[in-house]
Order: sequence, then structure tokens, then C-alpha cells
Amino acid sequence: MLSAPLLQEFIWEHRLDDPQRLALSGKKYPNVPMAYVAGQVDFLQKIQKKVPSWYRPGLQFPAAVSMEQASSEATARYKARLVHGQKMVDLTGGLGIDCAFLGRSFEHVTYVEMNRDLLEITRHNYGVLGIEHTTFIHASAADFLTSTQDSFDLIYLDPSRRHDRKGKVFMLEDCSPNILEIKSLALEKAPRILLKTAPLLDIHLALKQLGCVSQVWVVSWNDECREVLYLLERAPALPEQAMLHAVDLQKDNKVLDFQFTYAEENHARAEYALPQNFLYEPNAAVLKAGAFQSFGLKLGLNKLHPHTHLYTSAEFVAGVPGRSFVIETVCKYDRKVVEMHVPEGKANISTRNFPDNAEQVRKKLGLPDGGSTYIFAFSDLEDRKMIAVCRKV
Repeated sequence: MLSAPLLQEFIWEHRLDDPQRLALSGKKYPNVPMAYVAGQVDFLQKIQKKVPSWYRPGLQFPAAVSMEQASSEATARYKARLVHGQKMVDLTGGLGIDCAFLGRSFEHVTYVEMNRDLLEITRHNYGVLGIEHTTFIHASAADFLTSTQDSFDLIYLDPSRRHDRKGKVFMLEDCSPNILEIKSLALEKAPRILLKTAPLLDIHLALKQLGCVSQVWVVSWNDECREVLYLLERAPALPEQAMLHAVDLQKDNKVLDFQFTYAEENHARAEYALPQNFLYEPNAAVLKAGAFQSFGLKLGLNKLHPHTHLYTSAEFVAGVPGRSFVIETVCKYDRKVVEMHVPEGKANISTRNFPDNAEQVRKKLGLPDGGSTYIFAFSDLEDRKMIAVCRKV
């Protein structure tokens, strides 16, 4: 069999190959553990997309750990901007992605992981990556909190969302560790906890259950809501007073951050109008955060309908966190009528508060996907089912 250094060279040389084909090529390479190689190549290809700065030879990856829950480099870098201090501990170390990037904002980091094999792999990878000032502890989150005499400026938690009986989960009480069980002890060890949850978790419910959240960040990247972060502090807090940040991480390294509280949202009253000259679609973070009333009021936009989360204005409003369009025409939901306004014969279709989904609209209108035309099928202020034909600003 190949020595460890030669095996790593072999993996890197085949990093662009199809992992499934590699797994079946054992006869071609009798002295190489091809199933292992295929798994490592598969991980490398995922790392290249998710954490580009970690795409290099010499890294090792666990066989049975999914990349699905792991943070992307973009979201990990953003988290590192939110916190700082002298000492932090990551109680759910895992692949070490968040720990590595958060650690740049602290003088010393403690990585805690209950899977010893995963811990040793992460220790090895940190050595390859040149990440220092990290102490590795093999323990569960609860056991570490119970036994440690140290105090920290921040505790980071990204509980596992895989349950032995229920499969994939997202409720706080179903995740491991259960933050609701260890919260009090954790806040004795650190004044702040940064908790990462799945986007599926209802924010209102989480605020009520946690009871001491000062800030929430709903983070979207590549037009998709990726994670929700909660900052827990020792002082109790009312859910409606927590500051919510609807954050969109853009490709040019810009960050759009729309801020509001649920107290503001509850007292806001949107102004409504029929479609005007411009149409705005909030980004995924704004929609997940639920800023349906305050969004339009803070930006000077009119909403199309209480349940149609699209906004409009007569004059163009720059810097709206989402997509902005010029409305070329608004017409009824009729194939012949729409065809007159889509000369290129194809369009990008979205629906908001509409009886048909996007694919059903596409079939009814007979329009293939693509092109520079954008069609929004929606219910207007008078509950009419309408089509807005637009182009991007």
C-alpha cells in the first residue's frame, strides 16, 4: 500500500476526477485504497466550493461526516466580524470551519468535539493550514462545561441537526447539544453565546424559548438563506426587542444589512399601491426575518398586497436589499396578452401570493426559462391575478 505522503499526493493528483468512477477503479490501482480516495476527492470538491481557501493538498476528511451543515467560508468570515475578545470556545467543533474563522477575532480558541477521530482530523488540518492558538478537547459540550474551570468571552454553538430516531431535525430541543438544557451553565462560563441554527427554525419561537437574545442575524448567500445566528447574553430580553439583521452577503464582498425589531414590525403599517414604475423583491434574509411591514416603510416603498411580498415605487430607490426591476407592463394572466410583451419568447418566472406556482405559470404562458425578461405573477391590491413583465435595473 502507498505510504501516507504518497497517498496524499495521489488524492491531490486525482482531485478533479469523478469520485464514483474512482471508487470503481480498484483493479487499476491495486495498491491504493480507492474507496478512501474517492471519499477524500469528493470532500475536496465540496471544500473547493464551500471553503475555497482550504482547497489545498494534505488535508484529511472524515468518512461519515456530512458537509451539509458546515458553514461556507463566506458565512464563517462574516461571523468573525460580529464578535471579538481574548478567549472563545467552540463547543461543537466538527470540521473546524467556524472555529478557524471565528478564532481570528480571539487570542486563544478552545475546540471541543466528542468524536475523537474527527477531532484528530481537524487537529491535523489546522496544522496543514497553519492555524495556531487552538486547544483541542475531546468531550461533549455538557461534560466540558461541567468540568472546566475556565471562563470565556464567547461560547459558539452549532448543534447537530441529525437525530438518532427523527433523522434531520431543526427544533432546538431535538438538536445535540440541546441549548435549552445547557444555556444556564454556558452563560456562567461566558457572558455571550453565539448560536447557529437551521433557517427552518421559527425565529419567533426560538426567541421565546431562549429568552435572552439581544441580536439575531439571518444570513443569506448566493440568493439562499443559509443560517440564523442568535446572540444570547446574561440579561433576560423581550423577544420583540431583539435587533434583527437581515444580512445578504454579496459576491463583491458587500454586505446588505436591513435592521428592525419585531416591536417595530408589529407597530408598522405598510402603505399599499398598484404597481408603479419599479418593482422590488426582498432578498431571502428579509423574507425569512419577516420584515413585511417595516421593509416598505423604512425604504419608502409601497406594498402590492398584504400577502404579496413585492414592493413598488414611482421613482427608483437605490440600495434596496433584494432585486430591483423596471416594470415594462402589467397585464392580465392570459397567454396571448403576455406574449405581446415578451418578444424574445422566454422569461424568468416568479410567483407571489398566486394560485399557480412558477412551473404552472410557465406552462400556461408557454414560455421557456431564461432571457432578460422577468415575469412576476401576483395578486394585486384589488385581489386580481396579474402579470408584471419586468427587466432588471
